[in-house]
Amino acid sequence: MVDNFSIGLTHVLMAIALWRLLYRDDLDREVSPRMLWQQRKDAKAKEDAPGDA
Repeated sequence: MVDNFSIGLTHVLMAIALWRLLYRDDLDREVSPRMLWQQRKDAKAKEDAPGDA
């Protein structure tokens, strides 16, 4: 009984991980890590920039 539970639990957890990986938006785009880093840096700079308050 415990063996079946542990095998079933690990398979369910792997299925959940696979499901989450397959439905990520960034899997549809070919973006280099450098470009992704630059986009995040630009977005943060825009966020930190003083606005018209």
